[in-house]
Amino acid sequence: MSLHVRSLLRLFNTSSHPLGSAVGDMWWRNDLSQAHGSDGGATPIVLGPTGNLPVVRSTGWHSVPPAGSSSAITPVLNRAYALPVWPGKSCNLTGVAAEVTLLGVGNLRSGLYADNGASVPGTLIADFGTVATGLAGVKTWTPTPVALRPVLHWLVLVQQGIINVGLRARDTWDPLVSETSSSLSGNRTAYFADGVSGTLPASFGSVSGTTQGPSAIVQLT
Repeated sequence: MSLHVRSLLRLFNTSSHPLGSAVGDMWWRNDLSQAHGSDGGATPIVLGPTGNLPVVRSTGWHSVPPAGSSSAITPVLNRAYALPVWPGKSCNLTGVAAEVTLLGVGNLRSGLYADNGASVPGTLIADFGTVATGLAGVKTWTPTPVALRPVLHWLVLVQQGIINVGLRARDTWDPLVSETSSSLSGNRTAYFADGVSGTLPASFGSVSGTTQGPSAIVQLT
């Protein structure tokens, strides 16, 4: 007869470093929504994600992608570009902005998707609606605040209209966007799906590919 024993470890909530000697322990930071651990050293080991926005400045605007030199792209009409957003702690998304560099006729739509657990966009969290492209300049969405956990999300931008516009982008490769081959050419900042001519679908669906997408800036509080 074999006996199977399952050990369970409960992590109690705490909003500060537990008092006590520097010994191996684990705890949950409910103010950051992160699991931490310690191997006895002075610096705790962060078991939860720190992400590409490790510090959220309240009401500040955070660039997506977070790095890269400024450039511009001509988006494909009705192509949904999904940009990874991974905040380092629990926060609220209260604003989204993108920059039109070349005027066109139509609208820009923005929204947010959850990750599907395999590091690609999954189900729709919120469709922020459209803003008119019009003249060149920054276009802003002010959605009802969306609570973000410190996990991977996907911000979507899609141009819907008649005439292509130019959109601000960044010359970089986002490490959270992976290729299907070993090609090193081009900048890869977004996954994309085509044929999004109206409201955002409830599921992002199958990823069509990777490409250099537009850049955005998100307000987190």
